[in-house]
Amino acid sequence: MGCFARTIQLDCRGFTDVRDITGELEEALRQSGLREGIALASVPGSTAGVTTLEFEPGAVEDLKAALARLAP
Repeated sequence: MGCFARTIQLDCRGFTDVRDITGELEEALRQSGLREGIALASVPGSTAGVTTLEFEPGAVEDLKAALARLAP
């Protein structure tokens, strides 16, 4: 069983910044050479998170509005 780790560093613009990291994750998976398994994406710290979302303008704006209401 193989294992592969990759760190992706992003610059963020602050409060409710939402980023599409699909391309970065796909590239990391290609580089891994693995053909099956489980991929884990995580972020350190208490003020950031990783989620899945259809990355289209309406959904992104809804997510930003929800975050602003939950943690102003």
